[in-house]
Order: sequence, then structure tokens, then C-alpha cells
Amino acid sequence: QLECFEYGLDHTKFLFADEQGLGKTKQSIDLAVARKDQFNHCLIICCVNGLKWNWQDEVKVHSNEDARILGEYTNSKGRKVIGSVKQRLDDLIKGRDEFFLITNIETLRDKEIQKQLNKMCSDGTIGMVIIDEIHKCKNSTSIQGKSIHKLNSHYKIALTGTPLMNSPIDLYNILKWLEVEHHTLTQFKEFYCLMGGFGG
Repeated sequence: QLECFEYGLDHTKFLFADEQGLGKTKQSIDLAVARKDQFNHCLIICCVNGLKWNWQDEVKVHSNEDARILGEYTNSKGRKVIGSVKQRLDDLIKGRDEFFLITNIETLRDKEIQKQLNKMCSDGTIGMVIIDEIHKCKNSTSIQGKSIHKLNSHYKIALTGTPLMNSPIDLYNILKWLEVEHHTLTQFKEFYCLMGGFGG
């Protein structure tokens, strides 16, 4: 964990692909907090919807910072629930005091939220984006795969224990978001993938 933390301090963008249970969440939180003086918010995108609550809990455990799940409110029964896409957008537009902002990848399907997050990343309000389980965004032609490219923050961390699930092409969109891959999809396939044969 210490080696990863030191590596993260020396790099603005990287793929964090340790196996499950080795502390990717904690180390990402530590890296964000270490850079807190550089920006207002760290945005956490969960590609598995239920992990939003887990991230909120982990922030409390591993830091002294507050974490806001976009659109979160307490209903009449006293339960915390997530509101509509409009309520999540209102959270962004009105501004929040919490350092960590958390939402799920499906939120990015909304064009207005995409525009607002793009603006906040561009002006430095959101200085770091962490995408958890980023292999869920491997398809560069899907809505989810395209939407992550609206998140052009200075610091980017991609988290997954399974970056390569079937073929090298699984890495294309992830590496493209991290700005280390500059080829087109066709060029990437020609260089790294052996196409043809059974199933492809």
C-alpha cells in the first residue's frame, strides 16, 4: 500500500489493478486527501450502483473528510435514499461543502449532468476523478464508455481487479480515459489484437 501511495503521488493518472481485498479504496482516498489543498472536490464514480454507500462509509473510516452521495436525502421514514437525476444535478449546480462527491455511472447518461461535470473538471473545481470497477466501461461505443471521457480532471485513478477480462481490447477505453492511449480503436485492434477465428 505504501508503494502504491508513493507511486500515486508521482503520477497524475494511473490504473490501479490490485486484486480484491488489497486496499484499493483506502489508498485512493489517501491520495485524494493528500492533494486536498489543490482542488475543491474529488469525484467518485461507482460502476456498481450499490457501492456508493460502501464508498461513503470507507471515507468516514479512512479520513476526516465528508462524502456526499449526489441526490441523497432522508425520507419521511428516516431512511437515506437517492433522489432523481434532477436532484443530483442540483447538488452539483448549487455546490456542496463535502470534499468527496459520489455517484453511480448511470448518472452520467444525463446530458446536463455530463455538461456540469465537464465544466467542474475543466475549471478545476473537481480536481480528481476515481472510477471504481472501471472495467464496466470497457465498451468505447456504449453510453457508459463514452460518458467517462467528459471527466477530464487533472488527476484520474481507474480502479479494477479485472482490467483484462477477455481480450486486449478490454483495455482500450480505460487507457484512452487515462490519456496514455492515443490510437483510434481500429489502430489499437490492428496493433494489439489478433482478430478472426472462433468468436472474433
